[in-house]
Order: sequence, then C-alpha cells, then structure tokens
Amino acid sequence: MWLGSFVLMLWGLNSFQQNFARAFSGIQRSILEKGFSSSMATLFLQSAAVTATEASPLRSLYTSMAMLNLRILDARPAVLMMCLSPFALIPVFLLGLLYLNFSGFFILGLCVVALLRFGKPNYLDDALKVLFSVGVFLIAGESVLKSSSIIQTYLTQNDLVFFLADGRFSAVLVLVALSFVVSLLVQTEFWSLALALSLLTSGMLSFNGALGVLLGERLAMAMIFWYRTRSLSLDCQRLGRQYAILAFISSVIGFWIAGETRVFLNVGFSSDVSAVQEKTFSLLVLFGVMLAVQWFAGMIWGHFAGNKQNDEMQDAKYITAAWIYRGLLAEGPRDWAKDKVHKRLSEIRYHLAGMHSLKEGQLPAHIQARIKDEEHQLSNLHL
Repeated sequence: MWLGSFVLMLWGLNSFQQNFARAFSGIQRSILEKGFSSSMATLFLQSAAVTATEASPLRSLYTSMAMLNLRILDARPAVLMMCLSPFALIPVFLLGLLYLNFSGFFILGLCVVALLRFGKPNYLDDALKVLFSVGVFLIAGESVLKSSSIIQTYLTQNDLVFFLADGRFSAVLVLVALSFVVSLLVQTEFWSLALALSLLTSGMLSFNGALGVLLGERLAMAMIFWYRTRSLSLDCQRLGRQYAILAFISSVIGFWIAGETRVFLNVGFSSDVSAVQEKTFSLLVLFGVMLAVQWFAGMIWGHFAGNKQNDEMQDAKYITAAWIYRGLLAEGPRDWAKDKVHKRLSEIRYHLAGMHSLKEGQLPAHIQARIKDEEHQLSNLHL
C-alpha cells in the first residue's frame, strides 16, 4: 500500500509538471516568436519567464541545449536559459507547500463541480488538468503518511530504519550513492523530492539524509546531461561538458551550504506550526538553496560562455529523436522550433536537388556528404 501510494504521488507530481507547462506553453511560444531582446535586462526577464513556466528544471535545460544545437537560438539566449533553468523549481516549490497542508479531496471536488457546472470548455481544460494532478499528489501524499507505519515496521525488522534516521556523514554518503545509482536507472525528475518528503514527514529519514537523497539525484542528472550532449556538435559538447561539471560541483557546495542554513531554519517558527509543516517547509527551502547555488554559479559561467561565438563550419551533429519521445523538450518551444526546423530542412533539400544539375567535381565530395548527412539527421528528428 505504501509503495502504491508513493507511485501515485510521483505520478501526480510528474503530471502536474506536464500540465502546468502545457497551460503556459502559449506564453512560452509567444515570447520566442517575438524574439529575444538585445538588452540584457529584457533578455533576462524573457528567459526567466520561459523557464519559470516550465515547472521542470531538467526539461528547461535540455530545451535550451536543443535550441542551440538546432541553430534556432544564438549562444547568448540559449546559455542564459540554461543558467536560469533552476527557476523552473518555483511551481514545484508551490506544490510542495501544499503537501499535507491542504486537502486533495477538496481540490478534486472543485474539479468535479467545475465539470458539472461548465462541462469541459477549452478555456478550463488546462486548469482542470493542473488541479486534478495537484489533487492526486496531495491525496497520495496523505495516503503515504497514513501507511508509513507499515513500511516503518518492515524497516525496523531489517534495522534499516535506524540507518535512515542516522544523520552522520557516513550514512548520508551511502544515501547519496544509492540515490545517484537509482537516478541513473530511473531518470525521473524529482523522484528524490517525493521520497524525501514522504520519509521525512513520517519521521523515518533524517534531514541530512533527505538532503543527501536530493543531492544524489542532482549529481546523476548532471552526469546524464553530459552523456546525452557528448555526441552533439563541438560547441554543444563543450557547453554540455562545462555545465555538467558546474552543476556537479555547485550541487555539492549547495548541499554543504544547505546543511549550514538548516541551523537558522530551526529558529523562529511559531508554536502554531506543526512539526510536519515545519519539516516540509524546511526541506523545500533547503532544496531551493541548493538550486540557488547552482543558479549563481551558472550565471557567472554563462557570462563568459554565452559571449563566445559558435563555429559555423563545424559538422552538424543534431539531437536525436530520443530527446523528443523521452519528453526532454518543452512543448511550447518544441512547437515553435518545429517550423524553423522544417524550413531549414526544405532549404537543404532544395540545395540537394540543385546538386544534381552541377557537373561532377564542381562541389567537393565532403561538402556533398555533409549536406546529405544533415538532411538525414533532420528528417529522422520528427519534431
């Protein structure tokens, strides 16, 4: 029962991310269609608006890299969106604040009332999906807490409950390693946050252990990002490698700073705040501190990386269709990029058709092979 409730909780979280981003996809596409401003302040606000409405730091990061790789965005806005990808935590942070603080049944009740009163109009469709996923997340979270005694009994029999409650460095290091391995296998964003909230609020996991679980996922996602960008164009390989190293190091530093910050969070809570609410709020704030360190380090790195001009003569090595069917690209920017890619593909095919009218030897063989390879990659992308 605990495992089923946890899986449902995780589904509600992922569904919330997708529905929230879909609801704001029109705003994202509108910003991209208007184009990015040359003013740094306006560019920052535009990029922040695109990333903050995504509700997925990971998807925002991959989308930025894909836009750069497909030569749709210049290096400056693409790198800035990569650096601002932690802003996408804001919607998830707001959802986490509702965890065990608001009734999911009440939200589902609102969805039912809206369906009975208005039917299913298009202007309410996205909002109802967001509310429904929020309700599922909260109901599953309540069920996880109610059934925690079952898993606690099982862990006590195997002495694992004492290990999870141990906040010493050795135990936390093991949790970081376990979370790292699981994240490499599962590759689901924020699974560690759902698990940390579940075990922390039920009293089975120490605060240091919860932060260690979050750290393990961040380290794994940084390594996966490097792995997926290693076969792209040379400039994207360079940026992907640098950002992965940056995310890896800044996550460790953020973990240490979050541990120090927790001392201040233990002071100042009023007596009417329950222990569960305090734990939930503290964990979300500390997770935000970890990502804030990554954002700060990324902005420093991006100031130099975004000003470097890309080499237009490098081989075209684009993202694969796996980026799309794995859900790594945001819906709004992907729809906007679709027309750009199709236009470029049409131009390449036009040049390929014109190559047949040229005499043999007029166009070097390596240039012909390069154009044909680019056409093959874009055709298999299926945006």
